[in-house]
Amino acid sequence: MKKIKITIYLFLFVCLSIFGQQPKIVSIQGQPQKTSTQVTTNQQESIKQLQAENEAMKAQLDRMEKEIELYRGDVRAKVADFNDDLSQWLTIMGIMMAVVGIAIPVIFNYRNEKSMEIMLEDVKKQVSSAETKAKDATTQAEQAQKSVKDIEELKKHVTEIEERINRDTIAAEKAAKEAKASQLFTEALAEHDKNPVRAIELYTQAIQLNPVFAGAYNNRAVLKSNMGKLTEALDDFNKAIELAPDNKADVYNNRGSLKLDMDDINGAMADYEKAIELNPNSHAAFSNRAFLKMKKGDKRGALDDFNKSITCNPDFADSYFKRGNLKYEMNDSKGALEDFNKAIELVPTHVDALFNRGILKSNMGDDDGAFVDYCKVIEIRPGDAKAYNNLANILLRKGEYAKALDNINIAIMIDKNSSVCYVTRGEILVAQYNYIGAISDFSFAILIDDNLKEAYVNRAKCYRTLAGVESDVEKKAELIDKAEADEKKVASLKEGDKT
Repeated sequence: MKKIKITIYLFLFVCLSIFGQQPKIVSIQGQPQKTSTQVTTNQQESIKQLQAENEAMKAQLDRMEKEIELYRGDVRAKVADFNDDLSQWLTIMGIMMAVVGIAIPVIFNYRNEKSMEIMLEDVKKQVSSAETKAKDATTQAEQAQKSVKDIEELKKHVTEIEERINRDTIAAEKAAKEAKASQLFTEALAEHDKNPVRAIELYTQAIQLNPVFAGAYNNRAVLKSNMGKLTEALDDFNKAIELAPDNKADVYNNRGSLKLDMDDINGAMADYEKAIELNPNSHAAFSNRAFLKMKKGDKRGALDDFNKSITCNPDFADSYFKRGNLKYEMNDSKGALEDFNKAIELVPTHVDALFNRGILKSNMGDDDGAFVDYCKVIEIRPGDAKAYNNLANILLRKGEYAKALDNINIAIMIDKNSSVCYVTRGEILVAQYNYIGAISDFSFAILIDDNLKEAYVNRAKCYRTLAGVESDVEKKAELIDKAEADEKKVASLKEGDKT
């Protein structure tokens, strides 16, 4: 830096030395050109002196020119050096200018870049702000969506709660109705045997509260069947089968018994077999199918089914009772009596077993034992006209005609349409020699049942007895004709039985 400063100062000094003295030289050289029209002596001396001074100055000027020339050489050398240095500096300056030229744009670019960076920073900040806002907006949107979803979920949850409440309400109402229906069903069971009409009303109320109450349909059908309302009973059994979830076998069995009462033998058999298919241990279905086979004349098949029924349930009294009837038909009186005894042992109030055991005992010559059984039947079932009728027959055989007549009159009061009772009373009247009264009873029995052989046989006997004591020939012949007509009817009925 010092060298550069010295060079610059020297350059300035040379320039001043060269260019700064020229005006004096021109001015001195120009003085001789001055003229004056008047020259005095003093002036001449002055001129001489001036000339001398001028010569001295010229000499001095020559010396100075030589010195200047020397200086000029030095200057030239210095200038050359300077020029070299200047060239170098110019080169440097050029390089610097180039660098500056490059640097300036770079600087400008840098500044621009700085500006751009600042702008970019601003933009970035704005973008960041925008992104932040966008994120905030997104977050808010997500929160809003979440809120919407939460609201939707809440609505859904509320809806589910409402639906659950509705379902629970409906279920509660249904449960309440079912509970009430079950209560009515229980009350109906209590009335089932002693008051069937009231029981049917209760079963109907239970069905109204619970329309899918299969048990109520089934039990109502049983009662309707017992009351002779066979078509209504069939509808109830069909509905019970449609609704019954687990106990369809029992309903099929019950419907089979109804169809048997309706003389639909094939339908009854199909239902019994369906019940056994659904429940191979259904003792009731085996027992009923056995009874149907017995009715169709398949006694061996019936006996096999009764045995299966008892194997399935050794405590099922009805199977013993029915098997006792079958053994009675198969002339196995001892086996029949054992089965009746077992049925009564299991169910002491089994009136049908008591009644049939009474018949069996009478046939076996045990009228006293039969009398006890019939009295038990009447105790359990006071409206049993047949029991009174059979008591009357025992009393008749014992010769207790008055008591026999009392019992048969009760039987006829219970059942005015019982042809058998009229036959029995006719026989009592015959024993009392009241043939006219006996003929009236036998005729009434025939009016009820014109295929009742006993009535025709007994009336024919009465006609012949009266004819034997009749003195009037015409009346006698008329009585004999009537007796022969009844005897022909009996022969016709017997022939019909054979076919």
